[in-house]
Amino acid sequence: MSKLLKCVIVDDEPPAIRLVENYLKKIPSLELVFSTTKPLEVIAYMERHDFDLIFLDIQMPQLTGIQLSKIL
Repeated sequence: MSKLLKCVIVDDEPPAIRLVENYLKKIPSLELVFSTTKPLEVIAYMERHDFDLIFLDIQMPQLTGIQLSKIL
C-alpha cells in the first residue's frame, strides 16, 4: 500500500478551499489534514504536525503565498 500524502490548503477565499478539497477527494493518494483562510494559522499548525504538500493562494491580505512559502 502506498503512503498517503498529507495535504494542507491555505486560501483566503472559502469557495477556493472547497474547490481544492473536491479535487483532493478524487485522488486516493492525497489526504487533506488541514485547511485555513488565515496564512498565519498554518505556521502554528506546522509546529505541531507534519504534512507533505501545501496548496497556497498567491494573493492573500495578511501574507502572500510566496512570503508564506519562504517562511515554511
